[in-house]
Amino acid sequence: MIRDRGGVGGSWHAGSVPELDAAAVGPDDVLAARLRAHRVRGPDLPDLPAVVGHFLAVQGQELRPALWGASRRVEAGREPGATAAAAALDTGEVLRTHVLRPTWHLVRPDDARWLIELTAPRVRRQMASTERAWGLEDPGPGVDLVAAEVAEGPRTRVELRDALVAAGVVAEDAPGLHVTQVLMHAELERLVISGPARDGRQTYAAFDDRAPAGYGPLGERFDADAAVVELWRRYLPSRACATVKDVQQWCTLTLTDLRRGLGVLLDAGEAVEVRGAGGLEGLRLYAPASVAWEDGAAGAAPSGTPVVDLLQAYDELFCSYRESREVMLDPRSEPYERRGAFVHSVAVDGRIAARWRWPAAGVAADGLDVQWSREPTAAERSVLDLAAADLAAYLAS
Repeated sequence: MIRDRGGVGGSWHAGSVPELDAAAVGPDDVLAARLRAHRVRGPDLPDLPAVVGHFLAVQGQELRPALWGASRRVEAGREPGATAAAAALDTGEVLRTHVLRPTWHLVRPDDARWLIELTAPRVRRQMASTERAWGLEDPGPGVDLVAAEVAEGPRTRVELRDALVAAGVVAEDAPGLHVTQVLMHAELERLVISGPARDGRQTYAAFDDRAPAGYGPLGERFDADAAVVELWRRYLPSRACATVKDVQQWCTLTLTDLRRGLGVLLDAGEAVEVRGAGGLEGLRLYAPASVAWEDGAAGAAPSGTPVVDLLQAYDELFCSYRESREVMLDPRSEPYERRGAFVHSVAVDGRIAARWRWPAAGVAADGLDVQWSREPTAAERSVLDLAAADLAAYLAS
């Protein structure tokens, strides 16, 4: 990746929302602040575990692209290659599990326990409709069997499926979703979590073998209200600003609980409320009190040279927001949508201008397959070539 090195209103929280005295912020202001907060500009984090901790959780539905995206937030000269990035999962410095939403996320070990405790009920509720549609039965017996298997050591998905079939819990011809359901419930009950890879396959391990006791920043006991405040305290500095509904879609908690937690930070002066302007008019956004709004083009380099970022499909720049995600849209481009294998995005000066396909095994990334949604300039094509070469070097290391 080529990098620049250099609403909801009302008095619903514990205190009263102060009158807004800051200037309204438009899409350029918000995008520039987010690029800095996400460390897409000025990456300065020391290693991959620090990146994951900075974001609290990083969507990891597609593991290899997720590790690539997270590694780009490490400071210049210290970026891990693909082998080192994967090693963080093997050692347990980073864990992968279903949390926040019914999808994979990367988390730090000391955040896994409290985040799952906080969001598992909401994830189970979202899973319920799929389970009803497929006629899936109570996964309890399968969950118990999976827990017993990993107690003996890490197991691959295939090994766990074979054990479920042998015990008669899952039919031999059952769809893969049946096994997925059992494994997800075992994760949400904090019985299993990602283990070290074996022969190129990911494994599941016993949760308590990989996650420390206690609740990380909350201490020895879990407190739901404190957990929501901690979620806000970690979310805002790494995302710059967001509406309450942005955060709600990210973590699936109720708006009521989120408003209560945000109120604590507002009353303490840790967060501020700002008005959206331009394309964000009518939205109330919340930012850490330390946020800096800077003039100038949102994602461009000071030199005027285009800045091209190869973003993975589920980058936190997309997945952290809902109401205010449109700040990344390029007004010169066709409406953005994922198509087939072209699920990843090319951002030019912070705004989406193309789609790209993750290179197949053995295919050189410097021949990256890209679909532009507008005609690129010669300078943009040139910088994209450098970004593709950066990806090729990452995959080869």
